[in-house]
Amino acid sequence: MRKILFTILSVLLLWGCSQQPQRPAACDNIVVAHRGGSKEAGLPDNSIAALRYAKSLGCYASECDIYWTKDDNVVVAHADKNCQINGLHPWEHTLEELRAAGRLKNGEPLPSLEEYIAECMREQDGKPSCTRLWLDIKRISYPEAHHYEAAQACRRACEIIKEMGAENFVEFICTSNAEVMQNSYAYASAAAIPIAWMSGTPATNYIDKGYAWANLSQNHIYKDGKAGPLTIDEFIEASIELSIYTVDSDADMSFYASHANRLKAITTNYPAKLMKTLEQ
Repeated sequence: MRKILFTILSVLLLWGCSQQPQRPAACDNIVVAHRGGSKEAGLPDNSIAALRYAKSLGCYASECDIYWTKDDNVVVAHADKNCQINGLHPWEHTLEELRAAGRLKNGEPLPSLEEYIAECMREQDGKPSCTRLWLDIKRISYPEAHHYEAAQACRRACEIIKEMGAENFVEFICTSNAEVMQNSYAYASAAAIPIAWMSGTPATNYIDKGYAWANLSQNHIYKDGKAGPLTIDEFIEASIELSIYTVDSDADMSFYASHANRLKAITTNYPAKLMKTLEQ
């Protein structure tokens, strides 16, 4: 526990001793690097190194996954199909225990949210980066549903974001589970931080619930004659911001690039490739 406190205090001290930007620099693209673009860069998912890669490209955002821990921390990591990190359920263990169970493949320890935000806010060449974080509030469904624990990741993240003055550097995307989204929406709205719902339901459902941003799988969208239950038009006409994930193939990149001026963002595992497509 002392090691965790020392690490967090060190991050906050270094962060507080330097002049921090109040908001990201202006961004000229809508590219979100899925887990930092780790697949394209050959780096571990959700690593600090992957975040730096996304920043080096000047992506609009770097997406990462967050979980609440037993000691009221937030860990940045992608759990396996059993909702485990290093073989442990994060809500049943402390951040120190999760870290002690294993490092990332590049030798990094599992990053805390404080460390991730500090890296995101760090200037590059004396200038603010244009990259922000997209924090993915993950569904916890194994060995049983844990809706409370899932939403607690958002609650604690909002506290950390406020403490670090990082409100302009972070946006949330939330699992499709209605209960988790309802609670997370309350936390995020109170902190004035944007949050998207990933429900894959019609725009009318978003309107009924008062949600202003939809983050949808491309599999839900009707395109090029392929059947998907939803359309870009229905969300735009309802004045709901729309972002799409995970867009990786050449054909899909070309399709969504043709609608780029109507979308808030496009998430991909290949951010450098998508940027080139958008520039064409």
